[in-house]
Amino acid sequence: MFQEPLTRALHVARWVAFAIVVGVISGLLSAAFIESLNWATDTRVDNSWFIWMLPIAGLIVGASYHYLGRGLERGSNLLIDEIHSHSEWVPFRIAPLVFITSVISHIAGGSTGREGAALQISAGATDPLSKRLGLNPADRSIMLITAIAGGFGSIAGVPIAGAVFALEVQRVGRIRYEALVPAFVSSFVGHAIVRGLGVDYTIYPQIPDVTWSPTIAWQISLFGLFAGLIALTFVRLTQFIRGLMKKYIVWYPARPFIGGILLVILITACGWRDYQGFSFPLMLSAMNGGTSGHFEVKLLLTAITIGSGFVGGEVIPLLTTGALAGATFGSLVGGNIAVFAIVGSVAVLAGATNTPLACALMGIELFGGNGAILFAAACVAAYTASGHTGIYHSQKVSAHKSGAAST
Repeated sequence: MFQEPLTRALHVARWVAFAIVVGVISGLLSAAFIESLNWATDTRVDNSWFIWMLPIAGLIVGASYHYLGRGLERGSNLLIDEIHSHSEWVPFRIAPLVFITSVISHIAGGSTGREGAALQISAGATDPLSKRLGLNPADRSIMLITAIAGGFGSIAGVPIAGAVFALEVQRVGRIRYEALVPAFVSSFVGHAIVRGLGVDYTIYPQIPDVTWSPTIAWQISLFGLFAGLIALTFVRLTQFIRGLMKKYIVWYPARPFIGGILLVILITACGWRDYQGFSFPLMLSAMNGGTSGHFEVKLLLTAITIGSGFVGGEVIPLLTTGALAGATFGSLVGGNIAVFAIVGSVAVLAGATNTPLACALMGIELFGGNGAILFAAACVAAYTASGHTGIYHSQKVSAHKSGAAST
């Protein structure tokens, strides 16, 4: 009579224990990563001549992957591949490799982020644990999802969105509910570890109060579609640059080297230094009503940085791109610029990652629940406009059968 509930309780307890371990590991690594990237950013800002090191930094990053991490340049797509195929273990060496090359990319001034790198660091540190435990393929998939949740929730400071992102990102159109408990536990534990260590997250402004009306409804929906097209443009441009590099430059380390040269020319000739790295000042300025930034510049520099082979991630650059696009759109329609900038940040991300639910929740966690309906509407519209094209090309698309199900 009590055997089934007891078995279920032991099963849940087992996964909670695994998730706590993954969360602790993810939180410790994320805390160190945040501090390291903050140091890299401050060092670059204090030494403007570091921009001339971009080609050398690119060469170091490229050589590191060519000689020490062959096959690991797939980045977060490797994790998604392994959730589905189980063809190879995520090696531990990806964790220090991504950590160090991301710091190098930032200190030289590439337009890159940190969330994608944090997912790989977390998975690289925990997938060998799955191997040592002898987990079967199904359980290993859940562990990888748990690692993604711990990495995202702890690096971005959004434990709810981090868990949902991990459940949502692996397959377009399906959430892995069997990983629900470990994903949430890992994400919350990782976030708590970072907080407990006294590492500060970026403080974002709260979204202004907006009364839902037909006018704001069509404006937000239209902007969501626009945000989706921006996301699609970013993905296509990044793919184009990556393909061009692969076609004409055989030696992998030369790709980020040439990308670094191109970035130096564009940034110095056009005065685009504010668009290096995370570009937090530009993002926060837009979210506070400023209109001085240009989203197309951030999009271009990020596409070149990622497409040529620099390391870090796209999440924060996409948040910045979306915020700048929102400020532009808001000024054109006569809306509240801060509102559109804040909504735009998560809408573009939703379109680029195919994770509208996680991005809407991310908006609520970062900017306040007052914007819930705005985040939801914009993220769904952006996801619709961008289609199934995203930065994670390894995402599977769930097939939905038509017709009534038999009962």
